[in-house]
Amino acid sequence: MSKPDGNEAVAGRILAARRALRGTPWDGHDLDHFVQVLCRLDPDRHGFGVLDLVAIESAWVGATGEAWSGGFVGRLKDGRRAHADGRAGHAHWADGDSDIAAGLLGGGERHPELGARHGWQDHAWDDGMARRLNELLARIDTAADGP
Repeated sequence: MSKPDGNEAVAGRILAARRALRGTPWDGHDLDHFVQVLCRLDPDRHGFGVLDLVAIESAWVGATGEAWSGGFVGRLKDGRRAHADGRAGHAHWADGDSDIAAGLLGGGERHPELGARHGWQDHAWDDGMARRLNELLARIDTAADGP
């Protein structure tokens, strides 16, 4: 797993939060992909990191197929709004087979423009996925209090 910001402690917290959701009603295979997206967020490049997220407002997952795609819009601790989306192909997050795009949203932007990203699957905003991601965020915060 690539960590552009080199912060292994943050990645460890994300992975601990994911493990805590296994076998719960919040579990789902898409969470593994979203963990990959979260671990690749780079505050310097994207303008925010996972620890800046306060809540996920909305999320989407692409249509079922051989490749995975998904993303979210989130609220940051400083009140700004941001988005991140990712794509994983056949090699599931191996170099050259995946990427993410992330950044801050402008004041009037409700959602980022996804249609311009070549080769991305159709998507629909999914309230259930947003709730699962919020549960993951809550557990990332909890992981900070652990050993």
